[in-house]
Amino acid sequence: MIDIITVVNADSIEQISLSNAHQQFLLVEPGRKVEADSITRHIGGGALNSGICFSRLGCEVSPVVKIGDDVARDHVIHHCKINNLVTDRFLTDEGGTTGSAVMIASHEKNAAIFTQRGANTKLDDPDLDAIGDVEADIVHAAPLSGDSAKMLPRISELAAEKGAFFSSNPGIRQITTRTSSVLAAARNMSLIAMNDVEAAALIPCLSALDDTLEWGKSTGDGPKLKSQGVQIELLRFCEALHAHGPRNVLVTFGSDGAWLYDGDQLHHQEIVPVKVAGTAGAGDSFVSTLAWGLKCELGAKNALLLAAHNASSVVSFVNTTDGLLDRKELEKRSGL
Repeated sequence: MIDIITVVNADSIEQISLSNAHQQFLLVEPGRKVEADSITRHIGGGALNSGICFSRLGCEVSPVVKIGDDVARDHVIHHCKINNLVTDRFLTDEGGTTGSAVMIASHEKNAAIFTQRGANTKLDDPDLDAIGDVEADIVHAAPLSGDSAKMLPRISELAAEKGAFFSSNPGIRQITTRTSSVLAAARNMSLIAMNDVEAAALIPCLSALDDTLEWGKSTGDGPKLKSQGVQIELLRFCEALHAHGPRNVLVTFGSDGAWLYDGDQLHHQEIVPVKVAGTAGAGDSFVSTLAWGLKCELGAKNALLLAAHNASSVVSFVNTTDGLLDRKELEKRSGL
């Protein structure tokens, strides 16, 4: 993706918060020219954010991404090369456009994003041959857009054939519109990651698959999800999803940190406080670092700690990759 990031001072744009719906909105007056603190252009997208994260941790990384044959293509490839990513498996959509996004960051810096996904939506079966001829310790599937989302089960099968650690953070669109494909791919997942909103969206489908699940019951003081007007124990959700295949289930709760279920127990990781410049890319860095840490058998506690520090560093920058840490610096900051 080509990310155009606009940072607007909180005094220059209005914000409305709806306390009952827990929603916030940025308001822009029609016809008004709003002065921005900065407007910058970057290379992003979940696949490359994750790929650069793995690369800085010391991995040799071969992204399989689809881009247009437009002028942006050269910028994407150059960006990957300077970040030590192998570009042999880049796919080109002839006559198509590279995906792009415009982000408006203000107030809490949780950007509103306008996106045109372009070639990102056009991954198909023949394209997956690019995965088949490479050995891999880790296969990571970033959120897939449009028709590309149909490829997730096949990607999971390829990962299983290689005996690779397979991780994915499907995203809300895949979870709500391609639920069956997400659950089909989950059978081969070593790690599935989502935030609390995405987890709540998956609950009705999990409940339909197992009518013995008593989602409405909530006891104890443990973390909970909210779905269909009731609170549901996070542990029960993780157990149910774990039964469909994923060895590890990660659910993030924003400023309340993250919980990882490893098939035995829930592990909690608090956020690492930092001055936030922008939240884009934080999830990609957290999940990628966690997958790497689990694959390296660092243990749930240490892997979560490293992931939290990397994500904290990312949100201290406006763009999605400048804050990513190399292994040495990450271990230093984490005290490991």
